Amino acid sequence: MAKKSKSPHPEWALKHKLKGTELRNIKGRYYLYSVTSKYDPALKRSRKVTGKLLGAITEGEGFVESEKRQLQKPQVNTVDIDAICVRESGFTGFINSYSTNIIEKLKGYFPDEWRWILYMAYCRLVHHSPIKNMPFHIARSMLVADNTLTLNDKTFSNALRRIGTQRSAAAAYLKSFIKPDDHVMVDMTNIFSASNKLYYAKEGYNSDMVFDKQFNLLYIYSAKLLQPVFYRLYAGNIREVTAFKMCLQESGLNEAVVIADKGFYSLGNVATLNSEGIKFIMPVKRDNALINYDLIQNTRNRFKYNDRYVWYAIWEVNKMQVVGFRDDKLKVQEEKDYLDRIVSIPESYDEKGFYKRRHAFGTMTIVTNTSLTADKIYTTYKSRNTVEVMFDGLKNILAADSTYMQNEDALQGWMFVNHIALQWYYIIYNMLHEAKQISRYSVSDFIKHLYEIKKVSINDEWYPEPQIKATKTLLEKLNISIT
Repeated sequence: MAKKSKSPHPEWALKHKLKGTELRNIKGRYYLYSVTSKYDPALKRSRKVTGKLLGAITEGEGFVESEKRQLQKPQVNTVDIDAICVRESGFTGFINSYSTNIIEKLKGYFPDEWRWILYMAYCRLVHHSPIKNMPFHIARSMLVADNTLTLNDKTFSNALRRIGTQRSAAAAYLKSFIKPDDHVMVDMTNIFSASNKLYYAKEGYNSDMVFDKQFNLLYIYSAKLLQPVFYRLYAGNIREVTAFKMCLQESGLNEAVVIADKGFYSLGNVATLNSEGIKFIMPVKRDNALINYDLIQNTRNRFKYNDRYVWYAIWEVNKMQVVGFRDDKLKVQEEKDYLDRIVSIPESYDEKGFYKRRHAFGTMTIVTNTSLTADKIYTTYKSRNTVEVMFDGLKNILAADSTYMQNEDALQGWMFVNHIALQWYYIIYNMLHEAKQISRYSVSDFIKHLYEIKKVSINDEWYPEPQIKATKTLLEKLNISIT
């Protein structure tokens, strides 16, 4: 009579338990682990050390080796070393998972060029790449894992020109993101150009008083979507007021507010905006004759902003509404800064200057032709910072502050590709902001982490490489998964 096994495990599982292994039953499933022994000085005897998972055991299939162990085993006769390929898959996966709306719209408006647009926008955002390096970067990503397009600098250049000839399709794509009840902001920046052939490249002063060849980029920013939604190019010698009306007409917007900076105010600019029917919110410098500091200092009107009170007064000058604001917390800070400078820079600051300017500390005065309330005017102007973040993203993250394009169509295509990259930039920025991680991670940090997520092709099968702990932590904090 055969002796029965004292093990609680069935025979079909036990027969796979070899020397140096341990059989475990986890939630009704059997797994085989490597096991060794190690002398423990504290116990003065050997103790068991459980090692790596070797595989699973089922009654039907028997022992099935783990996929990770299969990859780690040497396969001299079964793997073609020359065919092994490693490609970026993290940021590619992010694009495919979190910008489906953008991709579907590109397919609709650019049915023949949408892949080229994705490839170039990817290269601009991830690598700040010029055209000549794009084939190299795309070939190292999963974007082209199943693609048969011919990729070289000439095919990319030709695609860029084709995209640039389709301004109507680009405008329709841009307009598709504008909401009818949205509150939008309009602003303009300059882009330097090294070209002598572009119509748009004209000599003109910018806000830094640089007189160089440049063209102007006017952008419309959505307060609801928290991202840029429409743009238009203008020659470098065209100033803002002339450009605003045409851009608003092309975008189809009936209601928009131009939020200007302090250097934009002049009676001529105000008159032109009023005659064109363009709404504006425009701060004036603290020495402007429009300002009534007595009203600002003695007002009893107030509202709460960022958990502190802001005082305001409203008056009218030349049929314009003028709103003066006073932030006492800011006033105390500015007084301290000025007094510190009297000590550190006495040749430029003194007590006489302090008392001369004291009434203006902590104040801001805005001229507007809107019917907005004082608190709405204040918060709307403060939101201008988001537009400045947008231009920083365009110029710094995308390295698009200058261009060597020598062809008008290529320039238009180039700016559209940069716009798609900017949309991705804002998706990331808003994710970080909503997860309250923007102080810890920048958009560049996010891109770098995801770019390091790779896949490796072995015997025509793609396998994900292990992610480092820091990348896993970032994805967990944002509650996103990359497939």
